[in-house]
Formats: sequence, C-alpha cells, structure tokens
Amino acid sequence: MKQFLKDYFTFSKKERIAVFILLLLIGIAIALPYFFSKEKPFPKENATLTSVMNTINANQLQNDSVNAVQLSQPIADNTLPEQKNNLFFFDPNMIDADGWKKLGVREKTIRTILNYRSKGGKFIVATDIRKIWGLKKEEADRLIPFIQIQNNIAVKQYNKTYPALKNSEPLEINTATPQQLRQFLADASLAYRIVNYRNKLGGFIGLTQIKETYGITDSLYQTIQNHLTINTSAINKININQATEYQLAAHPYIKTSIAKAIIIYRNQYGNYQAVDDLKKIVFIGDDVFQKIYPYLTVQ
Repeated sequence: MKQFLKDYFTFSKKERIAVFILLLLIGIAIALPYFFSKEKPFPKENATLTSVMNTINANQLQNDSVNAVQLSQPIADNTLPEQKNNLFFFDPNMIDADGWKKLGVREKTIRTILNYRSKGGKFIVATDIRKIWGLKKEEADRLIPFIQIQNNIAVKQYNKTYPALKNSEPLEINTATPQQLRQFLADASLAYRIVNYRNKLGGFIGLTQIKETYGITDSLYQTIQNHLTINTSAINKININQATEYQLAAHPYIKTSIAKAIIIYRNQYGNYQAVDDLKKIVFIGDDVFQKIYPYLTVQ
C-alpha cells in the first residue's frame, strides 16, 4: 500500500514547482475581479432636473386620475346634442331655429322641423314631436316635459282647416276612396297612403291600424277616429294552401322568413287543415300569429 501511494503521489521537484505555479495562477484568477471592481459613485442631485421631473410626475398622476374617472363613467353618446341641460319651456309651433339650437337639437333636425312647419305642419300635443324624422327617442323624451303648446293654437288651426269634420257623416274606412278621405286630410298624400296601406293589408280590422300609415300622428288619429266607422266583412284573405312565397311576403305583417317557413312546411306536410296549423311552425309566436291570423284562410 505504501508502495502504491509512493508511486502515485510522489512528485519530483519540477512537478511540485509546476503544481505550485498552477495553484497560484488559479488563485490570482479568482481574486483579480475583486481588485478591479469599483462602485460607481451616485451622481450628484441636479436641483433643476429634479424640479422638472417632479412637475412631469405630478402632471402624469393628474392625467391618470382624470382618465380613471372617465373610464369609470359611461361612454358619452356623441350622436346626441351637446347641450343636454340647457332646457326651458317652449312651444314647438313657435320657437325659432336659435331656440331649438339652445335646446341642444342638432342643425339637421332643426331644418326638418322648420320645413315641416313651413308646409303647414302643426304640433297638437307634446308627443307629436316624436314624429319628427331624425329626432331620437331619448332626445324626444328629454324635450317633451318642457313642451307647452300655447292657447291650443295648433288645435284651433286644425279645426279651421277641417271644418267638414263637424257636420260630416261617418265614413267607412274600408271602402272610402282617397277623395272621400280628403275631407279629413289637408295633405292629399295621406289619403292615398291610407288607401294604399289598406289594400296591402287586405282591409283594416281595427281603426287603430290607421296609425300604422306613415304620416298619421296620434293627434291626427284622435281627431278623425270619431268620424270613421269600420266594416270587416269584406276583408281580403290569403289562402295559405295556394299562395306563393312572394304573395305571402307582400303582406305588411308577414316577413320573408315567415313566408318561406309557411311554404316549406306546406311542401313537407301537405295542405294546412286550418290556419291554426301555423302554430306548429316553431318561430311563429303567438304575437305574430294573432297579427296575421285575420288575413289568412285555408280555402
């Protein structure tokens, strides 16, 4: 064993010197970085630069606070008038363009209102303002509480325009001609629109359907309804066992999708035994069915 250790762990003089030099070099390599690493001095504070940086940081914090508040609030609707709180009582039949502008109404809508009035249009009740094309529902809701129609000027003007209403005989709406309707309507186009809409429906089943005609305001309907009667015995009905998709979709109450469904169901299951069979079509709800039922037949 001693011989073994002597053979492998005994070094000559040159070998011992070489090992010493090697260990020395290793030690130098390890220690060298410690002698050359110098801590950089912290720069001296510049008073001017510090003042500028403090100002920038303060402004940034203020902007961040403002943005945080804005983000926490509902996003404003830029399509609405900017002046939302500048409201006052007004008569829509008399107020001028500047007045409308102060109320926050957009210029395009103001031109529409003034054009309506220039052609003889009148606001009889406050809610008539909803009929103005381009006036949003939320805008009308904001203005209506402040509308005061002075001395019923519009009503007096309407009665002056339609004196025939006082002494005329009731007019049956489902057989009336445009010429007969003209005694109630100064605007001839309204008379033709009523007749045209009536023909598309197949006849009115209730007087309130007149209000579905474009241009008939609630106030106008209230004025003329007592001078009208209705007879539903001659309603034109569509035979759902023979009608084409085009004929069905031409009815104001029947959408194209419903017309397609009626035809597809008929092709798959044969003729309808009753109009009530339409309830078997999934997306024809009770509200839709009740609306179209009076205008359909299977014979």
